[in-house]
Amino acid sequence: MAASRLVSLAEKIIKPNCPTPFSLGRYNLSINDQIMVPVFNSIAAFYPFPSKTPQQVSNIIEKSLSKVLSSYYPFAGTLRDNTFVDCNDRGAKFTNVRYDFPISEVVNLPDTSPEYLPFPKGIPGGLTLNEENLLFVQLSHFNCGGLAIGASLSHKISDGCTFANFISDWASIGRDDENANIPSPQMIGSSIFSPSTDFIHTDTTMVDEIIHNQPSGRKRYLFSNSKLEMLKSQVTSETGVQNPTRLDVLSALIYKCAATAARANSSSFKPSLLALAVNLRPILDPPLPTRAIGNMVSYIKVVTMSEDEMTIGRVVREIRKGKDEVKKEDHVKENKLVALRSELPSIIKEFELYKVGSMCNYPLDNLDFGWGKPSRVTLPVIGIGNNFIFIDSPSGDGIEAIVALPEKDVTQFENSKELLQFASPLS
Repeated sequence: MAASRLVSLAEKIIKPNCPTPFSLGRYNLSINDQIMVPVFNSIAAFYPFPSKTPQQVSNIIEKSLSKVLSSYYPFAGTLRDNTFVDCNDRGAKFTNVRYDFPISEVVNLPDTSPEYLPFPKGIPGGLTLNEENLLFVQLSHFNCGGLAIGASLSHKISDGCTFANFISDWASIGRDDENANIPSPQMIGSSIFSPSTDFIHTDTTMVDEIIHNQPSGRKRYLFSNSKLEMLKSQVTSETGVQNPTRLDVLSALIYKCAATAARANSSSFKPSLLALAVNLRPILDPPLPTRAIGNMVSYIKVVTMSEDEMTIGRVVREIRKGKDEVKKEDHVKENKLVALRSELPSIIKEFELYKVGSMCNYPLDNLDFGWGKPSRVTLPVIGIGNNFIFIDSPSGDGIEAIVALPEKDVTQFENSKELLQFASPLS
C-alpha cells in the first residue's frame, strides 16, 4: 500500500494515569527475559463498523491505555542493560493515522510481516534497545469508517500469554471504564527464574539473523472444527494416540506439508527440527498465576532425521511425549529455554527449522473497547526458518493458521492435497 495514501499522522506519548510509586521503580528481568531476542510482539484488530465516532474512539483508546499502564507499569518504562526495566513512566508511543482507502484493502491481506500497515510504526529497527519505548500503539482510521488497533510490545518483558492478557485488560477498561476490574498482573518472573550476569549483552549476530533472514511467502488458512475433528480421528486410528489436541495434529500436518514442499525443491532430505512453545504457568508446581508477566515458556523439540520418519502420526506421538516430559521436569533447575537459546546457532546449521507459536485459547476474541468485537485479529510472523502461528477463528469455528515459508516452497505447499483435505485457503 503506497505511503502517499496516508492522509494524516499524529503522535504522542501516553503515560500511566497514576505515577508509579518509588518502591516499584525497578522491575528485574528473569533469565528467560534476558535471553529473549529484543524484538517486538505485535497484534492488530480490525473493526469494519465501529459504533463510535473517530474522536470518541481516539479518546477511549488514549484514556484506557493510560489507565491500564498504571497496572502494567513496567510496559511504560525503559529497558536498562538487559538487566531491569526502569519504571520511570516514560510512557507508550501512540500514533493516530488516517488512510485514504477502505479497510477491505488490508484486512484480508496474507502479508502479515512487521511492515503490515496496521502494525505500529516507528519501532527502532524492530529491536528493543536502551532508552527506547517498550510499547507502541497505532490507531488506524480508514475512509470507509472502519478502524484497526495495532500494538507492539517488547518480547524482553512479555510472551504471548502476557501480551494477550494486557490487550484483554486494556479492552475491558475501554469498554466499561467505571466498572472494569482493575488488572492485577504479577511481577514474579525474576523470583522464579533467577537472572544471570552471563546474559547482560545481547548477541547482535543472532538478532540480525532473526530480523533480516525472514521467510518471504505468507499464506493464511482456516481449519474448521469439523476438519480438525476429522484429522484427530485419523491420527487416533493410525497411531492409537488418544485425544490428541487440535494444536498437536495441526502442528504435525503443517510441519509435514512444509517439509515435503522443501524436499521437493531440494536434491536430498535435510534433517528437520520442529520447535513448539509451551506456556509454563499451568505446568509449574505450584502453578503460576495466569497474569504472571514476562517470558514463562519452554519448548518441545521434535527431530526428524529421514523422510520415513516424516509422518503425522509419528510427529503427534513425539509432541505428546515431549509434553509428558515437560510436565515432569524441574524448569527452574533445568531451563530448556536457556539450552535452546545456546543451541540455536548449531540448530540453524544442522537442521531445517520449523517453529510453531499459538495464541489459541487466549482472550483475543473479545477485544471490544466499546464499539463491538473485531472482525479479525492477526499477528506478524517473525523469525528464522519456517514459521506457523495459530489463532482462534473470529467466528469460533476452528483455527486460523498463518504460515510463513521460503518463497520457493510456497507453490508446492499450497497445492498439497493432504493440506487441502483439511484446510480452506483464506488468501
